Amino acid sequence: MNFNTFFDIITNLSPLVLIIGTSVGIYYFKHLNTIGQLFLLYLGVNLLIDLTSRFLARYLGNNLFLIFVITFLELFVFIALYQKLIKKKKLTIALGVLGIVYTLIESIFIKSFDIKLFQPYSKALVSLCIIILAVVYFFELIKDEEKLYKKQGYYLSLNSVILCFFSLQFLLFIPINFLVSENNKMIGMYAFTLNAILLVLFYLYLTYFIWKRGRNLKQ
Repeated sequence: MNFNTFFDIITNLSPLVLIIGTSVGIYYFKHLNTIGQLFLLYLGVNLLIDLTSRFLARYLGNNLFLIFVITFLELFVFIALYQKLIKKKKLTIALGVLGIVYTLIESIFIKSFDIKLFQPYSKALVSLCIIILAVVYFFELIKDEEKLYKKQGYYLSLNSVILCFFSLQFLLFIPINFLVSENNKMIGMYAFTLNAILLVLFYLYLTYFIWKRGRNLKQ
């Protein structure tokens, strides 16, 4: 199996996993709490974005602007998540406003039709904002043992996965303009393949989270 075949397999896994995750979420919808419903929204909208991006790439040759749509989706879902979980509500609001304002400015002025000039640093910024909130929540759990062991202990693994995923995405998107340049095509392909693998694994985990929470609340 050559690298291009492997890349095609990984990228084609994404919509399949999203379809499964969305289907599981719809099946258990009545038994999901707010957080489970947020993740169902996240998977469902990502499925629409994934299918739209394939259509645009095939017929128009450019789907780069969808990165901003993904960025706004991540902002909404994960700011809403940590607004519910952490005590420092003002921090989530401040980071949310920062992310929205910067992403809006970048989406207006960046030239998404030119891959050489396309530098979506808003994606890295939003990942950093989510990382900060995940770290804050970790410290809150450590300080409050009752919350950790009796109330919200089951969110510890979720927070760990979110922290790992967005930390790796942050590292991938910081050098995005370097990765998409003509002189670094293979490095860029490796980076995008790694990102595709991370996405599939993240979607799988969220599907498992929805299934487990939905099943437990259904019983």
